[in-house]
Amino acid sequence: MSAPPPEAATDLVLDHVTMVRRGLTLVEDLSLTVRPGQTLAVTGPSGAGKTTLLRAVSGLSPTDAGSVRRPDGRLSQVFQEPRLLPWYSAHRNISLIVDGPAPDLAAVQWLERVGLASAGHLPPARLSGGMRQRVAIARALAASPTLLLVDEPFSALDRPLAASLRADLMALLADQDVVTVWVTHDPQEAEEVSHLHLHLDGPPGTWHLDT
Repeated sequence: MSAPPPEAATDLVLDHVTMVRRGLTLVEDLSLTVRPGQTLAVTGPSGAGKTTLLRAVSGLSPTDAGSVRRPDGRLSQVFQEPRLLPWYSAHRNISLIVDGPAPDLAAVQWLERVGLASAGHLPPARLSGGMRQRVAIARALAASPTLLLVDEPFSALDRPLAASLRADLMALLADQDVVTVWVTHDPQEAEEVSHLHLHLDGPPGTWHLDT
């Protein structure tokens, strides 16, 4: 009798993670679990290890101790800079990453969801900063990720626009069964977006987690 197939991993699990860079312990013995539909906000002063931890979660950077187990499936990221392909339209930037039989239809639907139904034909150079970030958000979620990494995507925008885009992203995430890790320098933003809030103190690696 054959063994049953292994159960798919759905949670993000950090198990006794320690991160050391340039001889400094940024994070020591961190354990936590983020489940689908939950957002973990990560805050801390500059140099505390927020980006280092995000890179470890993404698999781009190794841990010095402990392990990171990511949910099975695709990973998407939303950065401070939209990082759109400048030679393609907004629509094409999204449809390129869509799996499935109807990528063009999916791109249209996501442009509608972020309020850009009439701008799909425009290249990034003809979009405002806020519009470009909306396209980047649509592109990230159109990939149907199981893990979404959000790295201070609104810090370069004025506060009213940042607040509007943050509310839009939160509304989109509300009906997505995705694990989200959201790095921010703004404690108020962290409180608004998160189910779990991890604050990194930096060297010697202390931290605290609010649930």
